[in-house]
Amino acid sequence: MSQPSSRPLPAGLLPPAPADELASLRLELQALRLANGALEFELMAGAEQADAMLARLEQQRAALQSARDREQSLAAFSERVMDTVGSVVIVLDAHGRLRRSNSRAREVLRPLAEGDSVDLLLYPEDQMRLAGELPPLPWPVHSVLFELVRRRGHYRAEHRLALRGGGYRHHLIEAVLLHSAQGKEEGAVITGADIGPLKQQEAELLASDARFRDAESVAHLGSWELDPVDERMKWSAETRRLLGASTDTEPTLAALFSAIHPEDRLSSARTFMEALAERRSCDLEFRIDTRDGPLRWVHLRASLQALPGQGLRGVGTVQDITERRQVEDALRLAATVFDASLNAVLIADGEGRIRKINRAFTAILGYEEAEVLGRNPSMMQSGQHALSFYQDLWGQLLESGHWEGEVLNRHRDGRIVPIWESITAVRDEQGAVSHFIGIFSDISEQKAQARRIHQLAYYDALTGLPNRTLLMDRCRQALSRAKRGHSQLAMLFMDLDRFKHINDSLGHPVGDALLQAVAQRLEQVVRDTDTVARLGGDEFVVLLENVASPQDVDVSVQRILQAFREPFALEEHSLSVGTTVGVSLYPEHGSDVTSLFKFADLALYQAKESSRGGYRLFEPRLNELALDRMRLESDLRRALERQEFQLHYQPVFTLGDGQLVGAEALLRWTHPERGPVSPAEFIPVAEDSGLIIPIGAWVLEEACRQARAWLDQGLAIGVIAVNVAGLQIQRGDLAETVAAVLARTGLPAERLELEISESYIVRHAERDLRQLARLRELGVALAIDDFGTGQTSLSHLWRLPLSKLKVDRAFIKDLERDAAGATVTRAVIGLGHGLGFVVQAEGVETEGQAAFLKAHGCDLVQGFGFARPMPAADFARRCAEATRGNPGCIAEKPGSPGSG
Repeated sequence: MSQPSSRPLPAGLLPPAPADELASLRLELQALRLANGALEFELMAGAEQADAMLARLEQQRAALQSARDREQSLAAFSERVMDTVGSVVIVLDAHGRLRRSNSRAREVLRPLAEGDSVDLLLYPEDQMRLAGELPPLPWPVHSVLFELVRRRGHYRAEHRLALRGGGYRHHLIEAVLLHSAQGKEEGAVITGADIGPLKQQEAELLASDARFRDAESVAHLGSWELDPVDERMKWSAETRRLLGASTDTEPTLAALFSAIHPEDRLSSARTFMEALAERRSCDLEFRIDTRDGPLRWVHLRASLQALPGQGLRGVGTVQDITERRQVEDALRLAATVFDASLNAVLIADGEGRIRKINRAFTAILGYEEAEVLGRNPSMMQSGQHALSFYQDLWGQLLESGHWEGEVLNRHRDGRIVPIWESITAVRDEQGAVSHFIGIFSDISEQKAQARRIHQLAYYDALTGLPNRTLLMDRCRQALSRAKRGHSQLAMLFMDLDRFKHINDSLGHPVGDALLQAVAQRLEQVVRDTDTVARLGGDEFVVLLENVASPQDVDVSVQRILQAFREPFALEEHSLSVGTTVGVSLYPEHGSDVTSLFKFADLALYQAKESSRGGYRLFEPRLNELALDRMRLESDLRRALERQEFQLHYQPVFTLGDGQLVGAEALLRWTHPERGPVSPAEFIPVAEDSGLIIPIGAWVLEEACRQARAWLDQGLAIGVIAVNVAGLQIQRGDLAETVAAVLARTGLPAERLELEISESYIVRHAERDLRQLARLRELGVALAIDDFGTGQTSLSHLWRLPLSKLKVDRAFIKDLERDAAGATVTRAVIGLGHGLGFVVQAEGVETEGQAAFLKAHGCDLVQGFGFARPMPAADFARRCAEATRGNPGCIAEKPGSPGSG
């Protein structure tokens, strides 16, 4: 509000005022001035009070901010301190739940969320053990470990803690309770030091230094006093125990001497008494007479002392040094072992200077001890390792105390020696490295052996080409490259024409030399990027990569075929050998290695059927044939499980009087959908797939079981023949299998005959000679089947333990029309008789064939002209007729339709 102006109005405008009104106005004006002054004073006083209040608030705010800054600084400092600690640090709240952890715990241990129980880190067995130590508590236990800390106030133990990457590792756990300034419990702090390496090192040291364990025991020490006048003594309890004296034994000098072993007693007593008389100290080592207990050594120290007020007194100690003596013996043994060890041993000091080596060190690296003492092992560095190799070695050695691995060192003569070395850092009581112990052995032979094994595992031993294993690996890699680069590749399967004829006629050495020459020629005509491999026998595979078109494949194959048109010069032989090739293409024919292999093999099979010496690309219709074969194989597996097989028996007769002398067990299969399946169709599939082994085992078991049943019925069955496949013999356990079957069925061994094809004997007779001999030792007869279809060496015939020779039906079939066949048959019969074999003809169907065989002395026959294969019941009836003495009804008239 503005003040009224004090400027006087012009004269004539103011009315005249009385004197009392003027005084009143002056009085009011004076009062207004006084009120205005009081108001101004109050306003100034309020402003000063407000300024003081604001100043106090600002001071409080600054103090609060300073306290908050100190708290944040202390928290950050605490966090930094926890993170700089190399151990695991975990802080729990008052309920035992996780409050915080340091970076080491977060990096190493299994992740825990805030509020989780620390027990989740413990090994399950540790959790159970700790839970067993707690009594029942009236409140829920969130953490067993925290509850133990609360009860004890301080906790220290070793535990296995769960790691972030899985698994557990030993840690030394220490835990203490946290209390507030007022003494209220706020939680606990748990620290864990990783002692995994120490535990591992401890185990290694205990295992390798077991002979020094006794040296780590603490010596037991007893004291005694002697009054030289009356020879009375005072023994401590430990002295009494060491001397083996009972509690009621009076401690005297005589009692001391009586405790000494008789062999040591006289010399020890004399030395002790002489020292006592001469008032000098003495040290004695002697054995204690423990009688029934183990031998114990003690060390006695003695001296005379003048005790105040007591005169002379003898004082001393008795210490059990049995362990020390054992340690000394062990150390002598260790020194002997050290020097006689086959492993080289090097001991260096903490500075890395060599202090000791053994004889094996000199034998492996050639350096004598005088040449290396005081020098650094780096003198033996080969220069084959990068600097980082040695940096990593020393880093791991100093960090964990141990390093182990392969090192290439230089021999004194300059050659490089590969060694396998184990280095251990030995630390003193202060934790400083005092010595390094290196133990190593020469692994030159092992590495050479590894190279040989690698060569044998991935390369063909004869040709040096990649084998199937390496080929499959390269094919997978080539397919990966082809898929990434959208390129083509070709798989070429090939084998040699007439190789078996060359191998059999000229011998295996020539055949091996031919395979080596073929391998070299193939490698010469393919590109460096292509792979030539040998699968086995005369089968080779060529893998062509980066094929632009089928025309490129044709060019490569023609180059291979052209290379085979040149004869192979092998010492005195010049051999012309062709090859046939089957080809599959990626991606046209298949997108995986298995498919390409299968389709190339099918193409080769088709090429060999049509004409040899050329090549053929895979055609999809070939796959249909393969699928049919696979379906047949699958049906064969189910047939064995569903017992769809049965045995028919074709009788065998003497040719002279037609007597039944046995039968051949023949496998028959009736498919539930296709009906009867010819053995000529399913037997090859069984052999190729390996199913012939379980099927053959079933045939053997069933034939023996049935024969035993017939014998129990009193039937004269003669000998039952069972065909054995080559795979059954190759397994190497045929003799054991036959023995087990005979034992289970109870069939006498002389009632069983095993027929082995001539083709198998030609290929594997030498290898399986011992196994065939074991079969003969069982009493089982052995026959060579289909004789004449192979190329059996005469040396095989007389060396093999055979008893029968079966002439193949192919010679019998044309016996009456083909003079050559008749000549061969006569020769075979004569050969068999000359070698002492029974000769049996199979496939005899006509009277003329029977008459010819009878005229030339053939012993036994089988065939449709005498009897067809028949079910077991029909064969049993024939045997029953033969048993009743009516042989004439057993064999059919040759040329008749037969039965069954």
